[in-house]
Amino acid sequence: MVVLDFGRELHGGVRILAQYAGDGEAAIRIRTGESVSECYAETGEKNAGNYHTLRDISTRLLHFSDQTFFETGFRFVRIDFTEDKEIVLKAIVATSVMRDLHPIGAFHCDDERVNRIFEVACRTLMLNMQTHIWDGIKRDRLVWIGDMHPEMLGILCLFGQDPSVEDSLSYCKEHTPVPLWMNNIPTYTAWWLIILHDYYFHNHNIDYLRAQSDYIADAIGMLEGLVKEDGQLDLPKESFFDWPSHETSDEREGIRSLLALTAEKAATLCGVLGLDPSAAHEMHRRLFLRRPQVKHFKQCEAFSVYAGFKTAEEAFPFLTEHGAHGFSAFMSYYLLSVIADVDPARALALMKEYFGGMLDMGATSFWEDFDLDWMENSSPIDRLPRAGERDIHGDFGKFCYIGFRHSLCHGWSCGPIIFLIKKLSGIKPLEPGCKKVSIHPVSAGLKKYDIKFPTPQGVIEVKLENGKFDVTVPEGIEVVG
Repeated sequence: MVVLDFGRELHGGVRILAQYAGDGEAAIRIRTGESVSECYAETGEKNAGNYHTLRDISTRLLHFSDQTFFETGFRFVRIDFTEDKEIVLKAIVATSVMRDLHPIGAFHCDDERVNRIFEVACRTLMLNMQTHIWDGIKRDRLVWIGDMHPEMLGILCLFGQDPSVEDSLSYCKEHTPVPLWMNNIPTYTAWWLIILHDYYFHNHNIDYLRAQSDYIADAIGMLEGLVKEDGQLDLPKESFFDWPSHETSDEREGIRSLLALTAEKAATLCGVLGLDPSAAHEMHRRLFLRRPQVKHFKQCEAFSVYAGFKTAEEAFPFLTEHGAHGFSAFMSYYLLSVIADVDPARALALMKEYFGGMLDMGATSFWEDFDLDWMENSSPIDRLPRAGERDIHGDFGKFCYIGFRHSLCHGWSCGPIIFLIKKLSGIKPLEPGCKKVSIHPVSAGLKKYDIKFPTPQGVIEVKLENGKFDVTVPEGIEVVG
């Protein structure tokens, strides 16, 4: 048996070059893992298995062969030689399957912990920018449109635009035409409208937007039907906000805010396209008949600020109580953004606490879900648990991501990209195509940084050094405010 650590999360396979294999062939078993413990697990142990991709196979190794196995997400590989035969290997290498991506946007500062978080967030996002925007590279190699908003915002910050965004939007529209909900989840149809709005506003891709006119009008009508005349929500069982708050009373409060934000952005799209905005306005009016009452989950509270139900100052004590405990990986940007509206340095510290916790547990890509409480007496992913320790990968998770089914490379966890590039630079597009922007940078306690933000007009650069900000804006962009 041999176990290999390739040093960081990869999307791809395992290539084995064999010089000699018994009498011509020999049986082997290959297991990949996003953690050491996952590649040691038997099928079914702590929910280990082949989910959407093969990661545990028994096969034959041949004389003078060069064979590649798998296409999945992994860092570790275990190979068991299951027959008593002589085997001579020339090499075992990892094969990386990844688009040739070259970011334009950038962030670098005087705090190396922050730089490392940014780098890992970028890699997490780019690993999931394949033929479409995937949710994860091991398990969820699917277009979950409701999970894609942070990834789309990250793409705006790093690349400005990328064909994977429009391809993914079109894919979901074509595969779930009205009256179907996207991914069979009503809130995911809402997220589709939000993504379309924000992507259009950055890039001014008006031809693509016009091609969605009929679907936009129909989707708004469907979503309006979820809100009763008195403002109560009539939600199907499949409704979803995020994993930590799922199937709790706070989930409905988060969905109320999400729908209110959708109604606001949908009305804007109607104005651009010359569509009747009355359904969006009516939906928004009904939603504001009731104020969200969040009890436990910080991300639901943060979204009530996004939707305009309350101010960041009102939400701040709730969002910062017990530090980054209770944060959501999916909702990290929205949490950090609202906190930064009151105290940017506090938001940066919480980002370091939360995402730094994953780094301390061995992460080289950011995870589907994470709670700081999991770290107590737990082993990192790059070694097996010792006696009395918990397994950070195999002993946690809920719903569909229990144990080793938990994805340790999930695109929706790229929130630090958006926070560090867009929130700290204070760049806010005021017209489609970023032809008019406001720029109000903050230091967040850093002494030095260099931020590059791509727009259709060119790259905006914001620098902080010696307590002063220096902003460079390309021709064709008007800075106001």
